[in-house]
This record gives sequence, C-alpha cells and structure tokens, in this order.
Amino acid sequence: MFRSKGFMNYQKKQLTPDLTPLIDVVFLLLIFFMVATTFDDMRGMKIELPKSEVSELTEVVDKISVILNQEKELKIKITKKDGDVVIDIKKEELVTKLQENLQKIESKRVSILADKGINYGEIVDIMSDIKISGAKAIDIETKGK
Repeated sequence: MFRSKGFMNYQKKQLTPDLTPLIDVVFLLLIFFMVATTFDDMRGMKIELPKSEVSELTEVVDKISVILNQEKELKIKITKKDGDVVIDIKKEELVTKLQENLQKIESKRVSILADKGINYGEIVDIMSDIKISGAKAIDIETKGK
C-alpha cells in the first residue's frame, strides 16, 4: 500500500495548561486577604463576655474601656478617631490613669469589659474606682445571645 512519510511521522503534541495566570490569581487573593484582615488589639487577653439580650450601639469616637480578664489582668483601652491605645496597669494605678485620660474625653463615659467568671465584688471595686476618677457614666459591655 501507499505510505506517506508525513503521515507516519506525525506525533501528538502534549497539551499542558499554562499555570502562570493561576499563580497570579492566587497571589492576588493572598495580598487581598492580608490587606483586608483586621487585627485584634486584645489578642493577648482572653475574655469571655457575659451575654445580654439588650444591645445598644454607641458612637465610637472617644471612648475609654477598662478590661479585666479571668487572670485579673487590668488594661485600659482608649479608642479615638486615629486609633486605639492599650495600657497595661495595676489596680492601684486605675484611678490616676483614668483621671488623666477622662480629662481628654468629652463624654466622660467608661466601659467595663470583664470576664464572666470574675467575682462580682471585684467588678464593684472597679466601678467604684471609675466613679472616683470622675466618670459621669459607666457602661458594662456584653455580647448578644
């Protein structure tokens, strides 16, 4: 029979997908999630807030929060328009630090974030210190049910 050189020497080309666009998309997604991630300032303290059915949205312009975790570590978090400042303090320093920072804030409101396992008496002591420091109102923060 008749054989052609071109017909017999025909080899199939191996098709391989180009992975460059896929790698580009993966890197773009990685960069997007790195930029869009919010960072928690309180990552060093684990606090389990008590739950409440009542929730009220407050304006977060200038705010002072007193934070007390299960290990009874005390921190003051100052929230302003330009960012948050977290200060580690001792119980004895609470009144003076709050007095210094309450002078800078118009609302004179202080929020308490305390772990639900904290003794009620300790929270009352902190509330007393907050009132002595000159706060006009005390908010107790909870998370919704």
